Amino acid sequence: MAKAAPEQKTAGPASGAAASPATPRSWLPVHKPGEGTITRLSLFAVATTFGLYSAHCWYYNWTAVRNFLIKNFLDPVGAGFLLNWSLELGPAKAVSLIGSMVLLLGGLLAAYYFLYVHVKTSEFLVQTDGELRKVTWPKVVPWFKPETQVWGATYVVLLVVVFLAVYVFAVDTVFNLLAQFAFYGD
Repeated sequence: MAKAAPEQKTAGPASGAAASPATPRSWLPVHKPGEGTITRLSLFAVATTFGLYSAHCWYYNWTAVRNFLIKNFLDPVGAGFLLNWSLELGPAKAVSLIGSMVLLLGGLLAAYYFLYVHVKTSEFLVQTDGELRKVTWPKVVPWFKPETQVWGATYVVLLVVVFLAVYVFAVDTVFNLLAQFAFYGD
């Protein structure tokens, strides 16, 4: 009796179809795409707001940084001339605009990286979103009825917030007047 030939293992797919091309790996792969969407987008909106504020501050206040560097570091060693070019209007506007763009884009890239790509923070945000989905949120319809307990608690919170805002404003105004009188007295 003849022995059957052993089966040969092939590297290709068993069905004989052509192998699919390897999917290209993205530059910044998202960790667990589609999960933690609400939490990630909310924090990205906060980071974008912070980036816009930072860019705004740099655009209008970078000359204070320049003057600080000249006065405290460059002038004592006789190298103040290194930043003299930035005292003219054209280069000063260019530095303020380019610096604002760099701050904004760098902040957005950092926010994207830490919210979507970095494994530890992404995992934390995905888990946070999962925990927030487990919360039983109050229904909107009965919440607006004055006899509900939530409505009474809402009044208490609103009154305390208004009281604290007025109190802090009053204390700040008094201390501001005292400081004006003490340091710049008339």
